Amino acid sequence: MKKHWSKIAIALGPTIIIASIVWEYARTNPDYNFLIEPWAIKGFDTDHGIVFLVMSALLLIGGLATAWEGALRQPVAAGIAAYFVIAATVFTFLYADRTITLDVTAVMNVVLSFIIASGFALALRSLFGERIRWFKRALPTGFLTFVLFFVLFRFTIQGNEISVRAWVLVFFISLLFAGMSIAIKPLNMAANRMLILASVAAWGVILLSAGALRQKLIDTQEMTEQANGAIGVAAQYKDTQAALGWWIAGFGVTVLWVGAVALWAKRRDIVAAIQRARKQREAAEKSAREIQEAAEAFAAEQEAKASS
Repeated sequence: MKKHWSKIAIALGPTIIIASIVWEYARTNPDYNFLIEPWAIKGFDTDHGIVFLVMSALLLIGGLATAWEGALRQPVAAGIAAYFVIAATVFTFLYADRTITLDVTAVMNVVLSFIIASGFALALRSLFGERIRWFKRALPTGFLTFVLFFVLFRFTIQGNEISVRAWVLVFFISLLFAGMSIAIKPLNMAANRMLILASVAAWGVILLSAGALRQKLIDTQEMTEQANGAIGVAAQYKDTQAALGWWIAGFGVTVLWVGAVALWAKRRDIVAAIQRARKQREAAEKSAREIQEAAEAFAAEQEAKASS
């Protein structure tokens, strides 16, 4: 079990998130218990519970696929990365499909250019660093790429408001991350990188849901007839709080992230050791060939001397 604890954590994390739907996701402060009904809502009483359930199921499938040893093969790793892209896009389309308006200011231009340039620089360094001297260092490549994208965005989208569907934005962002994950060496670690990124995104979804869950409790109270027949009575937002179920979901995604990082680190060391052994074997084979060629040349020289 100790040997496979990272894989166990990858499977256990989404399972904990799934189990969280039976616990309270939001509640009023203890002083207001039972004064306004309902004073608490559980995961299966909210849309967020379904969202957490579907999200954790997708993470569980992707995590189990990544934990499989066959995920170290490059085609399989690329396929798992594609799965995460499709899963994130479909998930957003089903549960968060809305139009997002982005005001591309100068600051946002800098942030976007930095993120894209960093990814491209790392990918180019990984792909061509051993053959093209310029790409051996990511900093100059990243700087030039940053300038290129900054100028491009400056004269195209900066200063404008861009309206885009949420699932389209998620598709392009996840596709960008998948491309970088596949391009960065070792190439067969793409699935592990995507699992780490997916766990971070899931943690963000759970973290940002706390406010919506508290508001959901208030909205439910306003639509519920109270003991005295009054309707429209609800606690104030400051008198509500995220409850145990929300914390359990956050703990579950943290367990997943720890397992994903640990598995990535373990496989990185294994792949590095294999690569070192391959280079040592190639160097030994080259030395053996050179020794054999030298021995054959010496023997031929001696034979020529003897015959003369």
